[in-house]
Amino acid sequence: MVIPCRTSKGMIPLQSRTIAPLALGVLLLLSGCDKLGLSSSPKAPTGQVVATVGSREITRRELQAELAGSTATTPAAQKAEQQLALRRIIQRVILANAAKEQGLDKNPNFELLRQRADDNILAQLLESKTAASVPAPSAEEVQQYVQTHPDQFAQRKIFDVDQIRISRPSDPQLPKKLEPFKTLSEIGNFLNEGHIVFQRAPAIMDAASQSPELLKAILALPPHEVFVLSSAEGVYVNEIINSHVEPMIGDVANKYAQNVLKSRHVQDAVLKQLNNVIAKANQSVRVAKEFEPPRGATQAPTTKPQAR
Repeated sequence: MVIPCRTSKGMIPLQSRTIAPLALGVLLLLSGCDKLGLSSSPKAPTGQVVATVGSREITRRELQAELAGSTATTPAAQKAEQQLALRRIIQRVILANAAKEQGLDKNPNFELLRQRADDNILAQLLESKTAASVPAPSAEEVQQYVQTHPDQFAQRKIFDVDQIRISRPSDPQLPKKLEPFKTLSEIGNFLNEGHIVFQRAPAIMDAASQSPELLKAILALPPHEVFVLSSAEGVYVNEIINSHVEPMIGDVANKYAQNVLKSRHVQDAVLKQLNNVIAKANQSVRVAKEFEPPRGATQAPTTKPQAR
């Protein structure tokens, strides 16, 4: 290749070897881009960083927090849950970044929502701290609980029930509306007329998993009397068809009773702590007249929080 060069004598052709050192320098510079990180793909995270999304680092501690409450026991199951949890975090970060790019973090409601989330998290941490301070029940208390609840342990009842299940009904008064009916067929007709979706199928009810108060009420029912149970998952209408005894004894019974008692102690301690904190702080609370609660209304929690 020949490149012309202008001089005082006019255009003089220069052979390509004249610029070879310059071209070589450019090639060397480009080849060094990999070492400078300009053209190579990012390296995989190491150490305490398990993933990156742009400049955002996701740490092992963040992953462990995402895995809180994991029940996986085998190494393979634990690995699968870790991978799933990490994907959740990555997707959440990506979507949050997209929201910021659209300016949604400047939305007037964003700060209000963030404040509410912060308050909820701090309240949960207070509950967790109180729960962690509750000691395990004594061996004497465990033994007494097992002995005084034979229908849950030595004479543990297993009930075969015909059951109607309604998943999270939109009407919170539905359980009350079902009380007048005497049979599952009547309840099924009522639900069909109201276009309420339900499933009817046989089920098993273990006396050990019921509260002593509820179990006492169930055992006092006349034969084939229907009863309604509610939970966060839905409403359950039951008719006992049959029952038999499967004793729970020894270490299994003691361990189960210990867990039941510990859960109760935690809930009682957390509720007491929250009541005390709220009652004390209420002295400094001032509310606009139009939002004042009725005279004599309590400001303390009225239901037990979930133990953590």
